[in-house]
Amino acid sequence: ASLLSCTMAVAEPRLTDYIIGTMKLTRREGDYDAFLALRGVPYPVRLVLQNLVGSTRRFASEMKHGVLWLTETELGTFRDTAKAPVPLDGAARRPAVSAGAMRRVASRAGKTWVRDVNPAGVPVRRRWAEAGGSLVCEERELEHEDRVTRVEVAREGGLVAVTVTDQATGTSFRELFAKCGGR
Repeated sequence: ASLLSCTMAVAEPRLTDYIIGTMKLTRREGDYDAFLALRGVPYPVRLVLQNLVGSTRRFASEMKHGVLWLTETELGTFRDTAKAPVPLDGAARRPAVSAGAMRRVASRAGKTWVRDVNPAGVPVRRRWAEAGGSLVCEERELEHEDRVTRVEVAREGGLVAVTVTDQATGTSFRELFAKCGGR
């Protein structure tokens, strides 16, 4: 009699499952200072921000009516800053107001946009989508629709890489995060 040995391949979790929980910034690469300068961040503030390796973020997910919504929270020393929840559906929705005055969900051309404020305090609208094994965000300033930032989140080995690019100039930087725990 022959013995058959079976090996089951274990699939890696989807990125939307993997990022849930807390992650710590381990390093930053690229032209972070130039990117911040393009956004009008004053030089003294840029100096402080460049030395903040070790900051933490938390992602949470929630299913609402069959649609996955992600919420990103920057965990601060004195207070946490939650971004507006974003749906990963690509379907049109009725406008609705969330907890923040600047945060509104609106639909355009079948894509879901979420209004929020970027880290520089500028009102923006964002839409997120899954693309291959990555999450991709398009962010547009409300008062300057031609100012577009692309954010791509991907898994690289045991790290989560977040690449941020100014679409007009190509100026970009990457942040690499290590998982701190599970859900």
